[in-house]
Amino acid sequence: MATDVVEAPTTAVRRWAPYGVFFGALLVGMIPAWSISLWTDESVTISAATRSWEQLWALLANVDAVHGMYYAIMVVWTNVFGTDEFLLRLPSALAAGGTAVGVYALTRRLAAPSTALIAAALAAILPRMAWAGIEARPFVFSALLAVWATWALVVADDRGGAWRWVRYGALGALGVASNIYLALLIIAHGITLLVLRRSRRALGAFLVAAVGAAVVTSPLLLLARSQQGQLGTGIGADRSIGFILRRIVVNQLFLGETPSSEASPRWFELAWQASALVAAALGILLAVAGIVRRAHADDDKKTVLALCIPWILLPTALIAAYAVAIAPVYQPRYFTFTAPAAAILIALGLRALPRRWYTLAGVAVFAVALLVVDVSQRIPYAKSGSDWAAASAVIAERAEQGDAVLFEPRYDYPDDDVFVTSRRIATAYPGAFEELVDLTIRETGAETGTLDGRSVKLGAIESELSAHDRIWVLYGRNHPESVVERDEELLISSGFQQATTWRGPHTTIVEYTK
Repeated sequence: MATDVVEAPTTAVRRWAPYGVFFGALLVGMIPAWSISLWTDESVTISAATRSWEQLWALLANVDAVHGMYYAIMVVWTNVFGTDEFLLRLPSALAAGGTAVGVYALTRRLAAPSTALIAAALAAILPRMAWAGIEARPFVFSALLAVWATWALVVADDRGGAWRWVRYGALGALGVASNIYLALLIIAHGITLLVLRRSRRALGAFLVAAVGAAVVTSPLLLLARSQQGQLGTGIGADRSIGFILRRIVVNQLFLGETPSSEASPRWFELAWQASALVAAALGILLAVAGIVRRAHADDDKKTVLALCIPWILLPTALIAAYAVAIAPVYQPRYFTFTAPAAAILIALGLRALPRRWYTLAGVAVFAVALLVVDVSQRIPYAKSGSDWAAASAVIAERAEQGDAVLFEPRYDYPDDDVFVTSRRIATAYPGAFEELVDLTIRETGAETGTLDGRSVKLGAIESELSAHDRIWVLYGRNHPESVVERDEELLISSGFQQATTWRGPHTTIVEYTK
């Protein structure tokens, strides 16, 4: 894979560019990670990362095996640094910085230095990457490993050598361990080599490396297959072509995950929604412009297209088709690893534009649209409207030692056993709840090898309520009203009355006293 060098950067630029790229992307991920409330997915990270190794393996045998490598990293990290919002999200910000450097290094081998810098900057601010860098979840790590595995492929193809192919296979295996969909990226790499008409020797070396990665990760792939519900939106999700196509075109790269309608003023909600559509339209047009321009260049300059187009299209198309035809396994966040390829193609498009005022205006509109979406990810309630930081602060301020707390069931379970409640807020912010009596918990997640453990309905412990003078009830906006109303009637019949109520964008706290 020949290098397309059309500019000769100074030694200083060549030396310092990767550092500038890394710290720029790191800042995008870090600011303001300390002021955004944790949410339910991040509480799952805390739940897994604060278990013993034995308890973690028991969890992964039941659920979330696809995130096992990330949880193992976070066990080590949280044992050293704790679970403060900023520090919990810092590994993702560091991975975002490493991804941007990887985009720079990869693009630098295949295109001009200025194109590499543009691609790296885009890799930092594309909404999908900007969201992943400020989220204590594993998705940005898939992008990190995808771009460096692709870089290793290019180097191995250029220079040969058994150890370079071993390095590629190792990075590929780590990538699959971080996100099993990266197995499709390895297949896309094989298509790249076929399109470029590489020698049988190169294809053979690639095949050995790919098979090695498959063998190493096969236990994970088999276990993840048995936990298929973890890979997508679950039973009953929308499988229509239009719904999935919209999520591919907009959400996968140009939106990320979004705040709820209760989390921001209506005008701002409309602003980031419109900005995502504008960013998607302009981003796709720019990528197409870059593809068309390179498609008419000489063969060496087409190498970047042979890499990036299969990288984006193959995994996305296969999983989307599977989601429509068989099971709803498509989730945009699982395709964070396609964002580096998109950043490279958009950078090629920006470089292909003529230097005219309307072109500059279009670029400015694109940049502003990206900025608006990125800002929407960084408001205090950006994580799907989560207000857990504020809600836990209310409990910490008002509740007294020995008070009882009721975490309402998330679903209306048919039996007395309850498995998902609003208790995840206590996992995210344990300090506010550690001196309170949890009324309904029977077995913790660590004890059962599950995420949430086992609780019981309030009616099952009605006789125990008389031992308490104050009970704090917590539930979210998506909790069944019938469950909340039933427990309210039970508390009132047991001699309690509502004293105070606090409502946030997501959480409601009701204080009951005798």
